[in-house]
Amino acid sequence: MVKQLLIGLFLLAQQFSFGQVIDSVRTIIIDYGKGNYSLGRPGVYGKGEILELTRTQSGDFKFTRRLSIVASAGNDGKTLHKDSIRFSTKNLPPVPKEKIFYWLTQLNTDKQNFTQSFIEPRLATPERKEIVEIAKKYDELWKLKGFDADRTDSRKKIGEIQSFNMLDSFLHYQKIIINPEIVSADVYNDLKITTIGAGDTTEYHCQFFESPGQPISRYKHRSYSTVSKIVNLEANTAAQDFLPKHSMIYRVLDINTIIEDYIDWYLDKKM
Repeated sequence: MVKQLLIGLFLLAQQFSFGQVIDSVRTIIIDYGKGNYSLGRPGVYGKGEILELTRTQSGDFKFTRRLSIVASAGNDGKTLHKDSIRFSTKNLPPVPKEKIFYWLTQLNTDKQNFTQSFIEPRLATPERKEIVEIAKKYDELWKLKGFDADRTDSRKKIGEIQSFNMLDSFLHYQKIIINPEIVSADVYNDLKITTIGAGDTTEYHCQFFESPGQPISRYKHRSYSTVSKIVNLEANTAAQDFLPKHSMIYRVLDINTIIEDYIDWYLDKKM
């Protein structure tokens, strides 16, 4: 009884936490895309995914649409078109309204939690093979092996990375700054969340030029003339709590996406 009362009070409080009443949301569309604008180059130039959730009579939500998008410029680089593949959502489990309400609350709550205390416990230890591959990608493999290929020293350096040595310094270096959205003429890597209900629509935008999609920009009543921005990685983890684990959107929201940037930074700045 006490637990139910607390949940009820929590949901009631959240209804007034931002302009759009959470309990009024009936449809949620999550749209992600990554690529580069064709500019006359042939072949695939972008990929994306769309997930749609609809509220049911019970108050919970269910996935009603899942699309995979491929954007291509054709063999001549001029024939622009998008192909979509619709996947069945029948096997995707329903999402309790509490999970959706909690996620929407995080999208509207500034917690400034791009910190070591929040991030490190959620990071998976990178395997040696992953570290070596990233070092190769950024032409820094010699920093792991050294000029004399000292195996003891190599193991020490890899161990430092696996223990996330100086992670706090890296996060300070990557500090998220609240500023206008990046406008790029030739590439895009964006997530748009649209919540629809009670005659009102609100949009949230995240850019992934720098992982993990922070800050979050909120456009109340879908008005692009006014925007509020927050930093809250709990919005990422709360979404992952109900998204399909094999989806593009689930993967791009994963906090572990910062590991590659951390390894590159550590090899570049600290070795």
